[in-house]
Amino acid sequence: MRNSLARAIVAVQSFGLAACMSKPFVRTDGPARDRGISVALVSQSCDRENDPNWSYADILGLDVKISVANSGSAAITFDPAQTALSAGGRSQPPLRSDAAAAIPPGASRTFVVHFLERNGDLACNVPMALSLDRAVRLDGAPVTLQPISFLASNDDI
Repeated sequence: MRNSLARAIVAVQSFGLAACMSKPFVRTDGPARDRGISVALVSQSCDRENDPNWSYADILGLDVKISVANSGSAAITFDPAQTALSAGGRSQPPLRSDAAAAIPPGASRTFVVHFLERNGDLACNVPMALSLDRAVRLDGAPVTLQPISFLASNDDI
């Protein structure tokens, strides 16, 4: 059992898709904006494979590159770990992400989040949304931004 779990963890970790981050989205809403803050989805890499330990389930791997720009007058903080992927009636935080960072006025920064979802109904051609509810802070208070809807691919991958 322990070896199976170790193999599954290695498979999951190697499923990271950051090297293929150059694919544009088929469709993306946004950017989400409020008080001089702009959050946009830049590129993605989406793939799906069978789970080696549960043959009835697929694993969806999705990396999303996010651009955060601050044209306001005060520094903001963006924490990509506080984003969430919404799809198929479910919502989940990223498996891993870049670290949170302060973005001074007039600056922008790019972050990457990686989602891993074990759901046989979820594929790259399923409409999804990135929730930003707790990801952005201004003067220590959360900034409420609309989720950004997107479609990663037209292919059933």
